[in-house]
Amino acid sequence: MNFFDLTIEARGFAAASIGIAVRTIATCPAACHRPDNRVLTGIGLLVVNPLPLTGQYHFTSRARCLLKDEKPTDLVDWLEAELPTSGAIVSWPNWGSVPARLAALANPDRHPHLTAATADTAGRWRALPDGQASHLRQAPAQSMPCLCLPDVPLHECHGDMPLELLPDPNVTAQQLIREATAGWYTWAQDLSAFDDAKHPAQRAVRALDAWHDAQRTAG
Repeated sequence: MNFFDLTIEARGFAAASIGIAVRTIATCPAACHRPDNRVLTGIGLLVVNPLPLTGQYHFTSRARCLLKDEKPTDLVDWLEAELPTSGAIVSWPNWGSVPARLAALANPDRHPHLTAATADTAGRWRALPDGQASHLRQAPAQSMPCLCLPDVPLHECHGDMPLELLPDPNVTAQQLIREATAGWYTWAQDLSAFDDAKHPAQRAVRALDAWHDAQRTAG
């Protein structure tokens, strides 16, 4: 088992960075022959930007979940528009590799930024291995029952996801934002663990803690 990725540590902390979490749900048993048999149902982002000359950080969060009459490619369209064109991207496994799952859904002509990012797992994209992210629990989601008619051949199984089986999108969006934040926090905290208080990653971790405190006070 790969407990930590030395290439991620060697690439160091990036002040401009994005934490990304995805939510998936299993398809019916008949669709398990597919290379990736989990349906993408939501994406959450934490976008971190350094403030010039101050040493401080600005945090924004947003999420998008499947809505009525939508498909996973609609989520990829949203991510293409929301994903900054620069900055490190941090993710951790969701029943497999997140960049690989998104790359499989992305169209190079329609999603050029996402395609380029998912292909750069040795540079921009920091895909945390299981050993670094085993404590990052993901919310459970029920499997999809088989909805095909009797005697439908396996290769004709479409595995469509009825939205009635999905959790409330507003609740899921908040969960995804928390997951994206936790993943980014893990990455930044690991890189700052043995440095002094002036290290950019330590300042970013403290800034995130202060941002959370301000949000709780405002709420």
